[in-house]
Amino acid sequence: MTFNNNFSISKLFMGKDITVYADNKPFIIRVHSIKEFYENPDLNSVYHLWTSSLSSIQKLYFTEVKDSFDAMTTMIFEYGQYGKYRDIANKMRAVLPLFLPQVNIDMTQKEIKVNDITMTSEIWEYILYILKLSCGEKVNQPLSFDSEEARKFYMAQREQEEKIAKLKQSRDGDKDGLAKVLLSITYAFPSITIDYLCNQTMAQIQWLQKYAAGAVSYEVNAQAMAAGN
Repeated sequence: MTFNNNFSISKLFMGKDITVYADNKPFIIRVHSIKEFYENPDLNSVYHLWTSSLSSIQKLYFTEVKDSFDAMTTMIFEYGQYGKYRDIANKMRAVLPLFLPQVNIDMTQKEIKVNDITMTSEIWEYILYILKLSCGEKVNQPLSFDSEEARKFYMAQREQEEKIAKLKQSRDGDKDGLAKVLLSITYAFPSITIDYLCNQTMAQIQWLQKYAAGAVSYEVNAQAMAAGN
């Protein structure tokens, strides 16, 4: 299956709907702002569950799951009937349309469709890829595999890479880090407000941060040269 999309930082400033084409069949992925993730705990927790490493996801299950898509469908269509898991399943069912406004969860046929496209692991991995991009994560586009063994090998390798990345983040973690980034942007661009920034995605914040750092550096150098003259 081939995929294309119109994701770009510029487009995110105009709207949060991304069009994806799966074998030329379009559907919408709706990405969310920093504010929406903070204000909706279910949105935040479900997204992090879907994008967690497979070993972390597996801890929730008493049967083996192959990947994030298998974990989601197992939770919604099977585990959700049990009291212990009903809350998680209901949260997934509620959050999925927030990311995929055209989604249809068929509890009878036990399948998920977006428009007339039946969801598969391959499509789901591409959706997660777009969502991760919108959250400012550095990720590679998912690959297609000729065999289940090749897919498992790739998934295991990727899981190790994600663990290493998260360890680095935790060592350098700062609970006020986001606030400091937002302040640095408003310092460089006084016309931009904190409220405006909170309504943007993390990918946009990182893009603005890069240019804010350049603007501050230019200002400091200009002042230094003026002082020297």
